Amino acid sequence: MPRTLRQAWAGHIAPDDYERHMAANGQPQANAGLLDELFRISPPAPGARILFAGAGTGQYFDYWAPSSLAPYACVFTDINPLYLARLAARFPGESLVDDIEGPCVIGPFDLAIVMLVLEHVDWRCAAAALCGLAGRVFTVTQEDPAVATLRPLPGTLAVLRDHPPKLIERAALIAHFGRLGFTVTRTAIREVADGKKMVGLDFSGPAPAARYHRAVHDHPAGPAAPEP
Repeated sequence: MPRTLRQAWAGHIAPDDYERHMAANGQPQANAGLLDELFRISPPAPGARILFAGAGTGQYFDYWAPSSLAPYACVFTDINPLYLARLAARFPGESLVDDIEGPCVIGPFDLAIVMLVLEHVDWRCAAAALCGLAGRVFTVTQEDPAVATLRPLPGTLAVLRDHPPKLIERAALIAHFGRLGFTVTRTAIREVADGKKMVGLDFSGPAPAARYHRAVHDHPAGPAAPEP
């Protein structure tokens, strides 16, 4: 059994368990709606480089047309290669097994997108890394009602009972990005099951240095080794 939340996501939580739980709560549908709004209201320029950090299985593509990303050069990263393999079946973009807290992928990117990931990592560290890679960062975080409903967690996802994610106060997230030189330019919200909200924040800041990482590849070789 994994001893940390990072280990749980790196190889323990099966893609099928994850996707079953997410779809039942309406979260990939909500994320798809937030992405659709982002690319309709404030799209990057054609040819922009876009980073999807902690991209997971790409379940939002079941509810949002992959062709929406056709004008862009997209890179998808995740700590779990099995998730990236599932994503590749939905969208054949470039992918890289990478850790959002200490990424190897190097920018610049015109836009970095991170959805429902910051709650599961050292979010301040991840935010600093993202701001060093892109001059624009779009985050999606979860906000719960005062009294949250605890749904059963299917299969391997039950490990989150022992290693729960930590929700982030919106004001704290905005303040931290502010210290990194980024301001929030737009807020979008989608409600999901049990009174929970998916909150999208569009941050803009200084452009990063012009550096590129050449180790991006299309298909991860195999599962990540567990931490000792």
